Amino acid sequence: MKIKAHFVLKEVAGKPIVVPVKEEAVNFSGIITLNASGKFLFEQLQEDLGEDALLARMLDKYDIDEETAKSDIEAFIKTLKDHGII
Repeated sequence: MKIKAHFVLKEVAGKPIVVPVKEEAVNFSGIITLNASGKFLFEQLQEDLGEDALLARMLDKYDIDEETAKSDIEAFIKTLKDHGII
């Protein structure tokens, strides 16, 4: 899975946010604010990656147990899918 081309990561007032651009700006109302791990996952999803690859990268980056990381990744992916971002 991969982030659609018309969603970009920006920093506003020191906080990472996802912003729709071009035709997605017409279809998507609002922005999504990310925490540090959400920003990391969003950046990783610039490549076409599966959940196993995301999990491996998250475990490499953060001091977190596998169960928590997997749960966080699943919730993040669900949010992105619900908003049509991936």
